[in-house]
Amino acid sequence: MREESRYRQIARALRREIKDGELPPGGRLPSEKELEERFDASRNTIRLALGMLRNQGLIMSRPGRGHFVQSVPPVTFHANRVPREVREDPGGDGHDIVFAEFSAEARVAELLIQSAGADIASRLRVDEGDMVVVRRTYGFVDDRSAMVETSYYPMDIAQGTELMHPDDIERGALRVLHDLGHTQVGYVDELRTRMPTPEEAVQLELAPGIPVLDLYRTGFSRTRAIRVTWTVFAGHGTRFQYEIGDLDAYHRD
Repeated sequence: MREESRYRQIARALRREIKDGELPPGGRLPSEKELEERFDASRNTIRLALGMLRNQGLIMSRPGRGHFVQSVPPVTFHANRVPREVREDPGGDGHDIVFAEFSAEARVAELLIQSAGADIASRLRVDEGDMVVVRRTYGFVDDRSAMVETSYYPMDIAQGTELMHPDDIERGALRVLHDLGHTQVGYVDELRTRMPTPEEAVQLELAPGIPVLDLYRTGFSRTRAIRVTWTVFAGHGTRFQYEIGDLDAYHRD
């Protein structure tokens, strides 16, 4: 078996044990020597596997003490990956963020109609003060509050549609927009970090000093901006992954 495949295999085995709780948050991993014996692998292979887990935010290394499971395992967001079944359905939610590594549950919390502030108006390319439909959702991962997502829709698109209903939209908002004749064909992402507001710190259960990550995603049809989604992520529990170009070698085991 090739060296690359072997360390990825070991990393997957350890990642599964972290996810299943066999290696609990804050727990110490076996020593490198113990891992060498367990997997019958070289020290270099073990270090490559541990490096992969460290880069994914699942473990941390403490010099002289060993490797430990992160107390808050991060959620990986594959920000530009489109599942095959969605690629075959242009009206699907393929341009929404794909959750990975851990299951995620979204709960619609608020439905509002409000005037667009300068930031949202400039992104939707409407006049400041124009009315927009706002849907706010809280995302939970393993019962941990992980994000707050707020989506803004121009009133002329959303009025009279299910986008104005407070219930969750099972088929997805982008499918609704597609059926209304506003198919999203692209989007612009803006990422920034900042310190949370007091309300965000409570909602995301953030300890003092932990930042948040803002993602503004503006979706476009072929003729106009159709949605702005502003998502606030807990900074200590989030990992973004963008995959660009030909990555067959990356995905190959």
